[in-house]
Amino acid sequence: MINLHNTLLGLVLIFFLLTNSSIFAQGDGNGSGKVDDEFFFDVDAVEFEEPKLLRPEFHGNLSVGAPFSEGMDESEKESSRVSDQTEVTLWSGVQIFKNLLFVTELEIEDGFEEFVVEKFALDWNIFNDRCVFRIGKFYYPFGIERLVENPVNNKLIDRPSPSVKIIPGTYSDEGVELYGDVPFLYKTKLKYEFAVTNGLSSYKRKGEQHLDDNNDNLSLGGRLGFELLPGLEIGGSYSTGKYDDDEKFRMDFVGTDASFRRGGFEMRGEYIRSNVERPTVAGGSFDRDGYYIQTSYKYSPENNYMKYVEFVGRFDSVDPDDLVTDEGDADRIAFGINYSLNHHFILKLEYEIENEAKDDKKSKGFIQMNISW
Repeated sequence: MINLHNTLLGLVLIFFLLTNSSIFAQGDGNGSGKVDDEFFFDVDAVEFEEPKLLRPEFHGNLSVGAPFSEGMDESEKESSRVSDQTEVTLWSGVQIFKNLLFVTELEIEDGFEEFVVEKFALDWNIFNDRCVFRIGKFYYPFGIERLVENPVNNKLIDRPSPSVKIIPGTYSDEGVELYGDVPFLYKTKLKYEFAVTNGLSSYKRKGEQHLDDNNDNLSLGGRLGFELLPGLEIGGSYSTGKYDDDEKFRMDFVGTDASFRRGGFEMRGEYIRSNVERPTVAGGSFDRDGYYIQTSYKYSPENNYMKYVEFVGRFDSVDPDDLVTDEGDADRIAFGINYSLNHHFILKLEYEIENEAKDDKKSKGFIQMNISW
């Protein structure tokens, strides 16, 4: 199949050049990326009280980070390093009609040398947010960590190990999706997301295909979430598809998640398990799993010197291959503190201790600055 990645990237860049810079409206989102109560960082979470038709919105984020203790140099293996510390993310969207929205997201990574189109999609709101049809490239609807993986919304600097070693990092895919919220009695709510996409081309982390699908098999999956009480939600996810060129081997994912938020307190956790079929000559089929638990508290004093200060703690554990015991099997404890001067500036500090199965404990610390517009 023809690789359209460069063409798609060009269209995104042209679209950004045509947009008018502006700060997004404040309001309540539907959970598709919006975390902060007063500022949006994801274009498809914007809700217009009076839709501004054909008036593009544009904003972005610059994240600059560096280690301040050992364990972050390039000679370290991947399990002991945080992901790329410096990146630029650009979002843009335009309300074409009252119920039709076009959104894009472009990430510039690896020292401004790698351009990745994470989102390029049309959203058709069929019925009052209870049924929305999406077509294009979008984040695959599995789990909840994907909703807060961006440096602005991520309460720590690095991501939970299962979110990069079981699920292949920030997993975007091309296809169609149907999602929405269905309210029930007593302020309960059902959230559903179902997608049909090209699927992954490998069980390894770099399995995303960027429009050049390697086979004719489609990946099926999605998530169901139940908001039992205001601030309390539990959910389950599933995905399946054949990943190899000859369509012989299947890869399945299953996950459960829970989150609770009240005032400045938040707790969330996920468990992810995957079964990978593999030829005998490559070692045979195997399972992998992992989980994380994260808690945080945000204190928001009313003064001119601080929007908030937030304290974060997380424990995660991962086993990327049940047939092998190596440095990939690891537990981590991470602590962080975030300081926000205003809606557009966040300074983060993080320190973590990692205990690998066949290596000594490693500790490392890093700092990151986020500027948003």
